[in-house]
Amino acid sequence: MNAGQNSKYWRRWTAVCRKNNWRWVGGRLVADAIMEASDHHQAVWRLAMALADKDCRAVVANDLRHACHVYAFGRDVSHGDLTNSQFDRLLILLGNERDIPGLLIDPDHVAAQVAWDNPAIARKNSLIRSIKDAASEEYIASITVDVWGTKLWEDLEPAALLGLLRKIKGNAPALDGNPF
Repeated sequence: MNAGQNSKYWRRWTAVCRKNNWRWVGGRLVADAIMEASDHHQAVWRLAMALADKDCRAVVANDLRHACHVYAFGRDVSHGDLTNSQFDRLLILLGNERDIPGLLIDPDHVAAQVAWDNPAIARKNSLIRSIKDAASEEYIASITVDVWGTKLWEDLEPAALLGLLRKIKGNAPALDGNPF
């Protein structure tokens, strides 16, 4: 995880805690903390309680945070060790500051639910966003015409999109004039 991702991780976690009133006063969770707003909330709380039970104590913020990791990936992973695809998956729960508000913030958001239910589509959309952020449309099209014989690069399979992104990051000038 790079510094920008780390910063985003903490911003999104803070937003989830605020939205759900996940705060503690005098070592106790406030009475109006949101626990059952959705199946996602319930799953995270169930996992957090299991983590707390291992240490024979009540749920604390870190239990909830790590429960989000377990819910998203099936196992606990330190946030500093997240892969890009794991981070993208977690941002479906926490929100990505663009088009996904986060299922723990807006459980009824259709695009977030589609992304959660279809990780392959979410991964492809993430690659497309990264490619668009990395280079101009003309440069992208010039590569895809040469390599794949098409200007319709967004229709490429995820493996090809990943190859395209790697090629761009290795060859293209950044859109803002700064090196990658």
